[in-house]
Amino acid sequence: MFSNRPIKFIGRKEAQEQERNQLDNVVARRFYIIIGVVIVIASIFALRLFYMQVNKSDFYSAKLEQYSTNTFEVDALRGEIVDRNYNKLVYNENVVCATYYAVKGIKDDEIKSMVNFLTKNCNIDISSVTEREKKDYLIMKDKKFAKSLVSEAEEKALAANDDGDTEYYNLQLKRITDSVLKKHLSDDDVRYYKLYYTIKNCKSGSAVLLENISYQEASVIGENNDLLRGIQVTSDWKRAYTDESTLKSTLGKVTTKKQGLPATLKDELLALDYSNDSRVGTSGLERQYEDILSGNKSVMTLKYASDGTPIVKTKKQGSSGENIQLTIDWDIQSQLTQMVEQCLYSHTAERYQQHIYCIVMEPKTGDIIALVGKEYNKEKTPYEMKDATYLTYTGAYRIGSTMKGAVIYACFKNNIIKANHYEADTSEGLKIAGTKAKHSWNKSGFGNINEVQALAYSSNIYMMKIIIKLAGGHYQYDKPIHIDKSAFAKLRNAAGELGLGVKTGIDLPYEAATGPRVEEDTAGKLLDFSIGQYDTYTPLQLAVYASTLANKGVKVQPHLYKSSYKTDTSGNIVTLNTHKKHIMDDVSEGNEDAFNQIQAGMKAVATYGTAAGSFAGFQYDISGKSGTAEDYTHTGNVDHPNHLFISYGPSKDPQVVVAVLEERLKGANDAPSIAKKAFSLYFEKYGYNN
Repeated sequence: MFSNRPIKFIGRKEAQEQERNQLDNVVARRFYIIIGVVIVIASIFALRLFYMQVNKSDFYSAKLEQYSTNTFEVDALRGEIVDRNYNKLVYNENVVCATYYAVKGIKDDEIKSMVNFLTKNCNIDISSVTEREKKDYLIMKDKKFAKSLVSEAEEKALAANDDGDTEYYNLQLKRITDSVLKKHLSDDDVRYYKLYYTIKNCKSGSAVLLENISYQEASVIGENNDLLRGIQVTSDWKRAYTDESTLKSTLGKVTTKKQGLPATLKDELLALDYSNDSRVGTSGLERQYEDILSGNKSVMTLKYASDGTPIVKTKKQGSSGENIQLTIDWDIQSQLTQMVEQCLYSHTAERYQQHIYCIVMEPKTGDIIALVGKEYNKEKTPYEMKDATYLTYTGAYRIGSTMKGAVIYACFKNNIIKANHYEADTSEGLKIAGTKAKHSWNKSGFGNINEVQALAYSSNIYMMKIIIKLAGGHYQYDKPIHIDKSAFAKLRNAAGELGLGVKTGIDLPYEAATGPRVEEDTAGKLLDFSIGQYDTYTPLQLAVYASTLANKGVKVQPHLYKSSYKTDTSGNIVTLNTHKKHIMDDVSEGNEDAFNQIQAGMKAVATYGTAAGSFAGFQYDISGKSGTAEDYTHTGNVDHPNHLFISYGPSKDPQVVVAVLEERLKGANDAPSIAKKAFSLYFEKYGYNN
């Protein structure tokens, strides 16, 4: 009835031990589960890592190389600029350079060692170092002295500002005066810190340390490449000119790598994928045709060896820019330039004469054959002769009697006169009440003359009388006169149709439309306007004006660009694009009488008029108009006038136009002689089809 099994009594101690055993069992099971999960996860990671290292090794190696490689661009060779006969005017000159490619983790002691070596073995040109750069060098050279320039109180006050460091540095720069620089910074210091500063601040890519080094200096650098880590001898280019003194201001300038992008164009050019240190055209034709001349840059890669030494390779080969052929004939340009210089030299005593201009242009095409402008600066000792062709399209002058063709056209256009309209030019001249009497240059007058004779003899009185009619006035000697002020606009509009007072459209930046104008709309000023003594115009506008008269009302846009081209591997010229003629205005229809009479008058100028003496016996048939614009500026009652001559030839079928302007010449007038030289040079070279 009763079991023989022993009865086990469980006390508190046994119960606690049983509970611990159960807990240990649970923990052990969970531990093994966690260990198992960890082993599984680790196995997955190990398998994934194996897959990445073996199967995807090429992909990740390429990624590593990409992230550890810097790329930078190198300017392509710029296109050349040649004249119409392919004579080089602007080209690239090879320059041997010492270029530094950024060394990763380079120490200051190594930089100093390299700089010391270069300063001892190479010529360091410091002529282009600016005053601001010298201040930077001084701060870098003597930090203790630079710190002493700012008081502790000032430093503490600046430290509280967000841009305190910049303000502190600017204050140091401000307190480094010329005398401080002379005392604390020698030329040897400038040479040293020019290199040190460049290397120190080149953290990636490259920087040119020395330009135009000699072959001996290049050899020394190449033989010591272990000492000069990151410094390599490279080949670069710089812009060179056939003649530094002729046409250069119109050919334009290109920045250096150091100058980089000009501030005024920086945002625009960066948007076009230029680099900050890109060389770019900033003026003249270099700027106008930047997109043609610049070419495509090479892309370089910069990798590093284990010791930080840079390894440079070409990733993408660039291509040079296209060459530009101009309409200019360099032979004619050079000879006319020489003659203009001789004229200026012969006028040394003429205190107020500084400029002479001569423009040769083909009226039917707009081709500019010669664009001459010279400045004889008499403010310097010795006097300085320099190129001023940019003033042919930016400088404005009164044009005197060359304006008279435009006056006759305006009066024909507005039905004020018809062919063979006569006015009296007598010794009494023309007088408005309260003003002095006005006369032609011949105060005896020319009698009763028509528009052809008025041009031939350059009658002021004829022009004044017809301009009064244009203004609705009724002239009586020494009586008041009322004019319609719209006559100013009528004359300006007519002159603009012929090319005066409006932009010519020349393919150059910064062209001026007209000079500063004082708006006085009195009768007296209108009379001055009719003889070229009021509004001002550029020499190039004069040439376009003469071309429009030669073309009987067809205004053709002047241009310097003729074509763009490249040369193939055999040296043959491959034309890529050519200029297309552009007619800017055509007022020939309905104005035949006006242009026939104006041309007859300009023909008469050279046969029996004001220029007959200058062209007597001249072998070529030309038509022209002389002009003298009074100028009493700074001279009291002594006139130092502008002398002008606009002309074309042959008279019947004009091939070429010549416009000459001599600024403020009191003595002999050279304008007709310069024009004769231009005609002779052109016809001898390109033929005379009369």
